[in-house]
This record gives sequence, C-alpha cells and structure tokens, in this order.
Amino acid sequence: MRIRVLLLLLILLLLPGGPLRGQGAEDPRALLAQAERLHAQDDEAAALPLVERALALLQGPAADRALRMKALGLRCWINAGVIDPDSLVALAQRGVDEAVRAGDARAAADLRLCRGYGYESLGRMNEATAEYEHGVAEGRRLGDPRLLADGLMLRGEMRYYRGEMGVALADLTESHDLYVRLGNEDRQRHTLNDIANLYADRRVGEYDKAIEYYRQLLAAHQAAGNPAEVSTAYFNLGTTLENKGDPAAALDYYRRSLAIERQRGDSAEIAVVERSMGIALTRAGRPAEALRWLDAALAFYRRTDDADGQARSLLSRGTALRALDRPAEALADLEAARVHFDSTRNTRFLERLHDERALAYAAAGDWRAAYEARGTQLRLQQALAEQLKEEHTSRLRVQFDTERKEAENRALALENRLNGERLAAVTRIRRLQWVIIGLSVVIMVILGVLMARHLSHARQMRTLAMTDELTRLPNRRHLLSVAQARLGDARRTREPFSLLALDVDHFKRINDTFGHDVGDQVLRRVAQACRDSLRHDHSIGRTGGEEFIVVLPRADAQRAMEIAERLRVAVERLDWSDVDPALRVTVSVGVAERAGDDDFAALSRRADDSLYRAKQHGRNRVELAGV
Repeated sequence: MRIRVLLLLLILLLLPGGPLRGQGAEDPRALLAQAERLHAQDDEAAALPLVERALALLQGPAADRALRMKALGLRCWINAGVIDPDSLVALAQRGVDEAVRAGDARAAADLRLCRGYGYESLGRMNEATAEYEHGVAEGRRLGDPRLLADGLMLRGEMRYYRGEMGVALADLTESHDLYVRLGNEDRQRHTLNDIANLYADRRVGEYDKAIEYYRQLLAAHQAAGNPAEVSTAYFNLGTTLENKGDPAAALDYYRRSLAIERQRGDSAEIAVVERSMGIALTRAGRPAEALRWLDAALAFYRRTDDADGQARSLLSRGTALRALDRPAEALADLEAARVHFDSTRNTRFLERLHDERALAYAAAGDWRAAYEARGTQLRLQQALAEQLKEEHTSRLRVQFDTERKEAENRALALENRLNGERLAAVTRIRRLQWVIIGLSVVIMVILGVLMARHLSHARQMRTLAMTDELTRLPNRRHLLSVAQARLGDARRTREPFSLLALDVDHFKRINDTFGHDVGDQVLRRVAQACRDSLRHDHSIGRTGGEEFIVVLPRADAQRAMEIAERLRVAVERLDWSDVDPALRVTVSVGVAERAGDDDFAALSRRADDSLYRAKQHGRNRVELAGV
C-alpha cells in the first residue's frame, strides 16, 4: 500500500502542470520589472541582458503578445543610451514593424518615439519632430497618459532646443502634470528640471521662477539620496543667481557643489565648478582669490587637452588679472584665448574677449590698441543685436503665457466664489430675494466683462496661431489649411497644382558653429528671399524648424521646377558678410506635381521624398518627384 502511494505521488509530481514543472524557468514579467528598476537607476549594462532573456522567453504563438510589445519598447529605450544613433533607429524600426503586425498601436507609437530620439541624435530634426508629433497624437487618441507624457516631454525638449519657448513651456508643463498624476517621480523631476532650465535661459530671464523650481528639485534629490543630482541642483542655483546679478550668493552654492564633486571624484565636474567659482569671485570684487580657482581649472583642461576649456579659462583668468591691474599678463591670456575663439568662430565669446582686451590695453596705456579692440568688440556686438531682439520677444511670449494662465485662474476663482454666494442665497430666497436679484445683476456684469476679455484674447490668439513668430510667414496650421483649399480647387477645375518642400542645408551645423542667434537670422532671411521670389498667388509657410512648404496653384512640374530653382538661387546669392564672412547658406528643394486623385498627404510625402533625394545627392539642388 505504501509503495502504491509513493508511486502515485511521483506521477503527480511529474505530470504537466505539476509542482516540479517550471522549477528553474524564468518569469519574463519578473525579468522586465527588474530591468525597469535598473533602467530607472541608469544601470543599462545590467538591465539590457534581463530584457533580452525576457524576449527570448516571449517567442512563439503562445507568448504573451502585450508583454512582448512592452519588452520591445523597454529594449529600445535602454539601448538609447548605449548604441550609436543609426543602430538605434534600425532597432526601433524592427520593433515598429513587429508592433504594427501585432496590431498594437500603443507599442508602435512608443517605439516611434524611440526612433525619433535616434533621429534627433543624428540631427534629422524634421523626422524626429514627425515621430514626436505622432506619439502625442496617439497618446491623446488612445487616452494613454504615459505615452502622451513621454511624447510631450520629448517634443517640448526639442522645441526648447529650437528656441520655441512658449510652446516648449506648454508641452513640458502638461507632461510634468501627467507624470504627477501617474506618480512617476523620476520623470516629474526630469520635466521640472527642463522647465527650470527654460526659465533660467537668458532668452527668457525669469530667474526667480527658475530658482523656485531648482530649490524644489534640490529638496527632492536630497530626499532621494542622489548626490550627483544634488550637486547639479546646487550648481544650477549658483549660475542662475550669478546671471541674476548676485555672485556672492552664487558662491555659496558653488562651494556646496564642489564639495560633493570632490567626494565623488569627478575631475571634469570639479573643473567646471572651479572655473565658475573664479568667475563669480571676480564679479564679486575678489580677483586675487579668483586666480587660485581659475589656475586649477586651467591645469585640468591642459592635462586633458581640452582646447575650448582652456580658452574659456584663459578668458576668465585674463579678466581677473586685468582687475588686479596686471594688464601685460592679462593680455597674454586673452591673446591665447582669441586664437581659439577665432578658429571656432565663437562670436559671443569673441565679443566678451575684445571688450576685456580694450580695458587691458587701456590699463597698459596703449590707447591705439585699446581703440582698435573696442572697434572690433562693437562690430561683434552689432552682429549679436538681432539675438537680443529675439531674446526679448521670447521673454514676452513666455510672460504672456504665464500671465494669461494666472488671469484664467483668477477668473475661475471669482466665478466659483460667486456661484457659492448664489447657492447660499437660494437657501434664504424668501427673505433675501432682492439681494439675490442684485447678486444676479453683478454676476451678469462680471460674466459680460469676462466674456469680452475672453473674446479679445481669442482674437489675439487666433492671429498668433496663424503666424510663425520668427519669420512672420504662415505657420504649419495656416499653410496646411490654405494648401487643402487650393488643392480642392485644382481638383475641381482640373488645373495643375504643385508643392515644394524646402529645407535649409546643414542647419544644425550652422546653429552649432555660429550660434542660435545666427540660425534665427538665417531662417528670417531665407524666408524673406523666398517670399520676394514668389508671385502673389503662391503661398509659402514655415512648417517647423528649418523646413518650409510652398504651394503653387496652376503650376505644372516644369513650372514648379523653374520656381524651385529661382528660390534656390535667391538663397544661394544672399550676402552674409554682415553676420559672419565664413557663413554660407543654401537650400535643397523637393518638387511634386499633383497626380490623379492625390490628396494633400500623398502629395506632401512625394515632395518630402524628393527633398530627401536632393539631400542625398549633395544638397543645394532641386529634385522632382516621380508620378
């Protein structure tokens, strides 16, 4: 009897689904959860093998498809910080293809966001923007707050990079609020830091708001026990206070940051803080103390052969030496820095450097050299004047957005208070009848005033919504509306209709080399040159970044090619000597004529494809799309 019982137990243990089955097998869900935790801690090397093991387990028809889609997305985002951008785009593309075959729209959108990040890293900003726009649209359509928050964060960061401060702030604020509702503290801190950086930007100059947010971040990082992030928050507070004009207060935060970086042993970060300490001490009237910190930073940059770091440190040290009435030593440092900044065409730093040279030559009694240095500085200052105008415009735009939001909040609070008073009056209606009538009149008057203000704001916003602020051309929404209407007319009358997709060549390189102020001037002049070269019935608009679309009613392919060539030549002949003699700007143009029953989306894709060919074939050329 005992033997039979033992045999029965052994059979049960060995049966499929029995207690011994699966012992030693890994759970893909647990692997992914552990990988997500490691990814949040930036430990990609440990997270990636876990995801790969989970994907290996999630193969075959019986696999959990939703879990596999999640694993594909996680693998892509982990690799975003590991592999090169081209490989990331290819990896994301394979994931998108699989998600589309599986019919998982959410996973496909997330993987397209990852692909957009790869495009952005490659400098393919228009393609990145399209992926981010898709992610935001899908997040709203699917009612998925995490997808929407991720898309808004990425789009907001790109808009900030391009100097579109108002819309960047709107995206980042909405993304932050979504992460708060989701309870994602890591992303909350990330987006809050983005918002603080935007307010601290000199083009916005809302330093008090930036300081408020940096202090919130500091408290959060201290609570989380993350010394690297605490150091960054201290440093950001220091630079913001210094830009605000309070170098003495900035020094305290720099010292705190420096103490942490020394404990961490990060030599590069130590040098950054040491140089900032030296600058702040000089501005605080303590140049003798500044020299010790600037010498330490300069020594590090010389050891690491960092030419830009050396030049910046020499400029800062030259300023301190001039303040100590040691003009000969100051001029030696400034000349060494000038050689580097001339080679990199860094206009902003050259303007500051020649200002210091003029003061140093004057201190040395060489008035002729001082006069020449001042003249050079004034010419560079003139080249930067356009940037100052744009910074002021950006500041007003963000200020307008902030004040409008605060006005809406005040109006809402007022309306809530009045509604409360009305409800209270209803309970005493018999003895307070005349009071209620009076309150009703007051409410109607206030609502009338609010409605009038709302209509006025709406008219202003409608005008802003139809115009690109930088180039004063129709923006994407306005242009697409015009293009759809003109295309509809062409289809009804059976007349030809063409579209041009125009893109400034190497625009990111222009921004990186000459600065964003020059990049903005390039966009404005290119827009004006194209507008001057078109007929009154042709329409051109800026659709994002450095890309423009031209709508050509009653123009066949041959005529469209002639117009496109005229635009290309007009831009190529622009004179940039007043901006920078080394600057050269060209455009590539893609041409597409309406074929058959083409809708606007199909026509636009063909124009974009031909633009892409123009880029591939060497840029500064025109390409015609096939039918």
